[in-house]
Amino acid sequence: MEIKTYMLKDVKTCTENETIDSVAKIMSTYDIGSIVVVKDDIPIGIFTERDLLKRVVASGKNPKKIFVGEVMTKELITVDSDKKLKEVYHVFVTNHIRHLPVIENGHLVGIISLKDIARVVDQQIFGLRFNKTDFSGHY
Repeated sequence: MEIKTYMLKDVKTCTENETIDSVAKIMSTYDIGSIVVVKDDIPIGIFTERDLLKRVVASGKNPKKIFVGEVMTKELITVDSDKKLKEVYHVFVTNHIRHLPVIENGHLVGIISLKDIARVVDQQIFGLRFNKTDFSGHY
């Protein structure tokens, strides 16, 4: 199973010159936990909920006056779109991350989250029965 089958192709991006306030609003609007920072369509970093919490809120910084480039994760870990599910899962676990930009020839083509992988595993092991909205425990 190649990861490109399961990745989200509509990746929300920003530049390093956008304020944390504006990027947090995008993340809230689209209910996403990260946004990929790009320069000339090339991913150069990622800004995550953890970055917001640790590097902005907990540090007492003003999100209207801080730019993404100042607090983003610059050590960007990416994965090629032809990687297998188990390889990508290993990247998540060994790097303690939850969001991975997916690239082809150095260009951003998608993003995959640990939640996406869990959904695939759920479907493979348990079928679709856990997609129901009844969480009473009677499956």
